[in-house]
Amino acid sequence: MEAVIRRDVRFDIGGDRQRIHNMETDISDVTFKHILLPVWMAAYKFRGESYRFVVNGQTGRIQGERPWSFWKIAFAVLLGLCVAGALGYAAAYYEQV
Repeated sequence: MEAVIRRDVRFDIGGDRQRIHNMETDISDVTFKHILLPVWMAAYKFRGESYRFVVNGQTGRIQGERPWSFWKIAFAVLLGLCVAGALGYAAAYYEQV
């Protein structure tokens, strides 16, 4: 804030060159403003563990924690490997024909 006040003092004095020997500032009645944003915060329990997340209502971005299912991830990896294998087999079969 000091740099802003010094700039304002120089602007108020005017001219090409200024010499500021002493500068005393007194700050009083400091307040703050509330910013109201559409933000939703929630928490839930799943299998004994708490998970929290926040949704920005303006952009739709979600940030937070989520549970991971080992079985679903393993199934998705196996399914991906099966699809890749089937595509590789089909490509090798049609290459021979």
